[in-house]
Amino acid sequence: MLGLLLSLPLARAQELDCKFTIEMPSLAPEARSNLEDFEAQITRYMNTYRWTKDDFKGEKIVCSFRLIILSSPSQNSYNAQLFVGSQRPIYKLGRSTAVVRLLDEKWDFSYQKYQSMYHDDSRFDPLMSLLDFYAYIILGYDYDTYKPGDGTQFFQKAGEIFNKGRNNPSAGKGWDLPTQSGFSRAGLIDELLNAKFYDLRDASFRYHYRGLDVLQKDEPKARKAILGALQKISNLRSKINQYSLTIQLFFEAKYLEICEVYQKDPDLTIYTQLTKIDPAHQKSYEEYSKKAR
Repeated sequence: MLGLLLSLPLARAQELDCKFTIEMPSLAPEARSNLEDFEAQITRYMNTYRWTKDDFKGEKIVCSFRLIILSSPSQNSYNAQLFVGSQRPIYKLGRSTAVVRLLDEKWDFSYQKYQSMYHDDSRFDPLMSLLDFYAYIILGYDYDTYKPGDGTQFFQKAGEIFNKGRNNPSAGKGWDLPTQSGFSRAGLIDELLNAKFYDLRDASFRYHYRGLDVLQKDEPKARKAILGALQKISNLRSKINQYSLTIQLFFEAKYLEICEVYQKDPDLTIYTQLTKIDPAHQKSYEEYSKKAR
């Protein structure tokens, strides 16, 4: 196994391949017209800014931002929700796996048609800073799947942006303290940088690099590694004994993939184990158990 792991490519995308789309079903014509170039502007910004100092050759990180404009309370001002997703290829399988999948329901920003977009770490901007925040979140998650803890540098950058937003009275919604449950930027960045939750990040590496990336070579060993990663997450949840946003996001992104991975597993109790590890998706595990093998 060690020889196999050493032979797997460490090449990572040094930049993003981001698809940005916008939906604005309820906007008045004037507010809609002001956003005429918005989609193209953000796509250009996300895909041309150099987010890392690394010089790796390989595929870019494929990601998607889907913006839903809810209202325009004043001229050039918008309330919106943002879906953020990313994926990374599975070694030699010709398909990808979801890494980030989240919905940020609170985004307030201003935009004037044709305004310039540029990266500035020294200042906080309700529009650009949220884009930067999620670019670093995507990078951090992706890097963690190739080397344990390798995404820390990017999560720290996202944390710096969050702190600027939290202390900025004009930042808009979504930059406040963590909620008890449900999604929040504060909860996300707190768990990603909190040593108490590090086992989840290590499990992500084991799940992707020692699990999915080995499926093409040795399925039984790959499934064993994936199950070990999932059990590590389950043990973490029992240890912290509290709601965890990052654990919830992990299983929401992965549960169907997990169901499919174990379709050929000879262990008839595997889906029962998965139900105990991830009880929130018990129904799906039970359905797959009936059609397994």
